[in-house]
Amino acid sequence: MDLATLNVLLNSILVGIILITQFVNYPLLKKIDQNFEIIHKEYTKKMGYVVAPIMTLEAFAVFSMYIYYPKNNNLILIMCLTLIIWLSTFFIQVPIHKTISFKKNSKKVKKLITTNYIRTISWCFKLYLSMLLIS
Repeated sequence: MDLATLNVLLNSILVGIILITQFVNYPLLKKIDQNFEIIHKEYTKKMGYVVAPIMTLEAFAVFSMYIYYPKNNNLILIMCLTLIIWLSTFFIQVPIHKTISFKKNSKKVKKLITTNYIRTISWCFKLYLSMLLIS
């Protein structure tokens, strides 16, 4: 399997995960009152085990593709979107998760949902561009 196809595969998995996260998991956080901190810590721990390796492989595939498609505008956009996703994850979502892991804060949960659209839209657009790259 070449890197571009691997990228589409990994990106597809991550789009599925982010859509479930955005429209199912995160909204459910608003409804949890009892044991919120315990449930949230378990959720983030397990999601980390699932998502971190896939995101790492995806980033490796994307930035390695530059060797094969150095002047492709779609790839440059794909690389930028990958960077946006990582920056949003580690500078927006992770800090919010750390804050609410100690005590539920409805405003922070709402902010988590709202700011997560950065990743949701970026991953969906990245998948579209990645599919164009292999077509």
